[in-house]
Amino acid sequence: MSKPTEPFIHRRRILWGETDAARIAYTARFLDFAMEAAEAWMIERIGIGWYELNVDHGLGTPFVNVSLDFRSPVTPRDEIGTTVLLARLGGSSLRHAVTGRAAGGRLVYEGTLTSVFVDNATMRPIPVPGRFRAALEAEAALAQALATPGKAASASTQAASDRPEVSSTCAALR
Repeated sequence: MSKPTEPFIHRRRILWGETDAARIAYTARFLDFAMEAAEAWMIERIGIGWYELNVDHGLGTPFVNVSLDFRSPVTPRDEIGTTVLLARLGGSSLRHAVTGRAAGGRLVYEGTLTSVFVDNATMRPIPVPGRFRAALEAEAALAQALATPGKAASASTQAASDRPEVSSTCAALR
C-alpha cells in the first residue's frame, strides 16, 4: 500500500429509515455511521475488511471504547462525510478520530473509536499483526502530521489540515 497523503473521508446520504419521530437522524445511528466509515477506512487504507479479518485470518478488532459528541442534526436531505484518522497506534490497539460533516462543512458529530486486535479463538489481545503494521504506522504518521500543521510532511497534507472536514478531526488529535 502506498503512503497516504490525504485523510480518508467516507461519504453517505442519510436515509429515511435512519430518522426518528423528530424527522432527524436517530441518535443511535451515529455510531453506525462512524463504524461504517471506520470499516471503509480499513478496507481502503489497510487492504482488508473486518469480515475477511475475522473469517480468513481468525482475528478480530472489537471496540473497547467509543465516544461521540453530537453537534447538529441531519435529515434525509443531507449527505455526510466522515473523516477517519488513526489518532493512536498502540501495541494491540487502534484509536480512530472520526468527524462527520454535512454540506458547507457543518459539524454533525465527532468522537473516537478504540478497538483492539484479538485472537478470535481466545478473545485475548494480540500485538498488531506485522502484515498490517506498516500501513497502520503510515496512517498514524499522517494523523500526527495533520495534528501539527507546522510539521506537515507535504503541501497536500498541509492543505488538507486547512479544510473544515479535516480541521476538527485534527484538533481532536492534539
